[in-house]
This record gives sequence, C-alpha cells and structure tokens, in this order.
Amino acid sequence: MQTIPETAAPAAPRARSTKKVVLITLTVILGCAGIAAATGAFWVKQNFYPSAMTPVSLTATEQAAFDSKLQALNNPAAIPPDEANRTILVNEREVNAYLAQQQLGETVQVKFGEGQVSAAIIFTAPEDFPIMPNQKIRLRFTFGTSLSPEHKLSLKLDDLSLGGISLPNSWIGDLKGVDLVAENVESDPALQKFIAGIQSLDIHNGTLRLVLNK
Repeated sequence: MQTIPETAAPAAPRARSTKKVVLITLTVILGCAGIAAATGAFWVKQNFYPSAMTPVSLTATEQAAFDSKLQALNNPAAIPPDEANRTILVNEREVNAYLAQQQLGETVQVKFGEGQVSAAIIFTAPEDFPIMPNQKIRLRFTFGTSLSPEHKLSLKLDDLSLGGISLPNSWIGDLKGVDLVAENVESDPALQKFIAGIQSLDIHNGTLRLVLNK
C-alpha cells in the first residue's frame, strides 16, 4: 500500500492572526496618542487662551431676594433682633450675578466649598510672572475662610493653581498661608466696620451663611 506523506498545517491563518493583533495594537496606541494630543490642546486653550466666562444673571424674583439681602448688609440696625431675621444666606449665583453687574462676569467666577471660597480669574500675566508673561491666562485662587471665637475674620490663600496644577509658593511671593484680612484690617476702617457687624460666618457647598450682630 502506498503511504501518503503527512503535510504541515498551513501557517497563513496564524500569520494573519498575528498581523491583526499588531494592527489593533497600533490603532489603540495611535488613538490614545490622538486623545492625549487633543486633551493637551484643550488644556492649553482653556488655560492660556481662555474664552470669556458666561456672566450670571438672576431672574426678577432672585434679584429682588438678593437686593433685600444687600439692604440688610448695608443697614443691619434695621433688622429685627431675632436670629432668624439676622441670618443671611448668599449663594454662588447671587455673588456671580453681582460680579457681572460690576462688569466682572466674563473674567471672575466664584464658588463656595466646605469652609473655602475659590475664584477662577482670567487676567493678563504681568511681565515678571514666571509663566508666559504678558499672556492672558486662567488661574484659580482658593481661600480658607473662617470667623474665630475672638471675632477675627480670616481669609488665607490656600492655593493658586493653573489648569489644576498647584503653583509653587515661591512663584507667587510666598502668599500661601498669608491671612489677607489680617494684613489689611488695621488700615481699612470700612473692613473693620463690616467685620464688627458679623456674629458668625459659615461656608458650605454653594452657600455663604452670615448671622449679623444685633
């Protein structure tokens, strides 16, 4: 009987499979590189070529409520003595709408965190700024805020960041941790008068709560 020699299985399918894996891997790598490039371009545009912020505007009802709060702050003596009437709640929308009314709505936006106030600010960096001098940039300032039992208002710069990256303290004149109120209260009678009118101050997510003195 004639013996039929065995033949090896064709290698083409395995070669095609290997080629497919390589192509898929390259596609994923190039895709990730494209996403990274697009993200980087967005980050640069967002922080070094920022568009103007959208100013906040209040409805007629919201504006009327905010105006009554401003009147209370300007004339606390006219407020009834019970604490409920001396308590003023101010939210982010009201503050940002007020900034818009002061022609700052496109360059400043405030947020209230837990015991903190942060502000995104678009401005042109001065000539001595360590990053891109004379360039329009977006920075975020974060302040820790409190009113001590001794009735001392504190506003300390906790952080200054660019695109989520915290800038070194030496770059900003060692301002981190400096109490900006304490630095100015002695020379500002208006600030002294404002602080004297506050019994307590609390900041929670989205809201500033003030209780005025009798």
